[in-house]
Amino acid sequence: MKQNLLLTFFVLIGTSVTFAQQQTIYKTWNPAKDQTSVVAGQGWHSGLQSFYDRLPAKAEGSVRKEVWNLSKNNAGLNLRFKSDAPEIIIKYAVSGYMRMDHMPATGVSGVDLYAQDAKGKWLWAGGKYKFGDTVTYTFTNLNTTGKEAREYTLYLPLYNTVKWMEISVPEQSVFTPTPVSKEKPIVVYGTSIAQGGCASRAGLAWTSMLSRKLNRPIVNLAFSGNGRLEKEVYELLPEIDASLYVLDCLPNLTGVTGEEVTKRVEATVALLQLKKPGVPILLTEHDGYTDDGLNATRKKAYEVTNVALKTAFEKLKAKGLKNIYYLTKDAISQDIESTVDGTHPNDIGMMNYANAYEKAIRKIK
Repeated sequence: MKQNLLLTFFVLIGTSVTFAQQQTIYKTWNPAKDQTSVVAGQGWHSGLQSFYDRLPAKAEGSVRKEVWNLSKNNAGLNLRFKSDAPEIIIKYAVSGYMRMDHMPATGVSGVDLYAQDAKGKWLWAGGKYKFGDTVTYTFTNLNTTGKEAREYTLYLPLYNTVKWMEISVPEQSVFTPTPVSKEKPIVVYGTSIAQGGCASRAGLAWTSMLSRKLNRPIVNLAFSGNGRLEKEVYELLPEIDASLYVLDCLPNLTGVTGEEVTKRVEATVALLQLKKPGVPILLTEHDGYTDDGLNATRKKAYEVTNVALKTAFEKLKAKGLKNIYYLTKDAISQDIESTVDGTHPNDIGMMNYANAYEKAIRKIK
């Protein structure tokens, strides 16, 4: 009996040693300590106050405080890398609230990992996540085919601010950060809807979906409740060498008169045409409120802004301005199933936006 117990003891010790020998050793990448520009979706890669900001530091002295604070949110920013790792661990901390009443933590504060296969098909990685002082996403069983590393895109939180981030893979795995594309981006100036409210995941914001559909970089300059076609903001847009400017601000302009909406649209377009002649500009109507069948006041509010936008568009065309395009509410095609609260798209509504923009942009360029 004693011999059997002793044998069992030695077997357990041997098993523990074996497990210890098999313990995975990781190597870790901190993007903020990389010597090259590694954050895709940023309009500015220098002159930033913090590594993951969306506006340059100089903007703090010109834009309203609300816009500046929202520019610290990381909507549209993404990190790209190549790896053949079977496991990827993302750890980071954020500075804001984890969730909102109408938007889950996975959309407000979560990351989202996508990849492309050898044929360019997009794949999605489902990870296990834990939200706390440190947020952790763990992606396992990432099977690779062939000998080449797969290219990944990691979308950052839509409505929160990353303070620090580390990405870890097994030590023996290939891991290579991908340089930011030199292709001219599409620049979107918009509201909470374009910022990503209320997608369930970061990769389901319509700007992110559109970027994958077109395989083109997009800079997301949307500010929740504060996309108001303000001079202090739109004067910054020409600093980005864009292939297309999208102005999707009407959902934040229902509180001003139609005449004022027309005036702001004309002023924004005139400045962009002056500073970036020949670069197309796409004007987007208010997508409506999906409770408008029961709420006549809300219906009238968005109709006024859309009439004002159409007036501005026709006046600009009459002046002979070229490369100006128009996306209608009907083309976006929201319905009673596609929003969270009658205003902000759910994932269905985000897809409606992405599909409408894809069709419109493919006709432009």
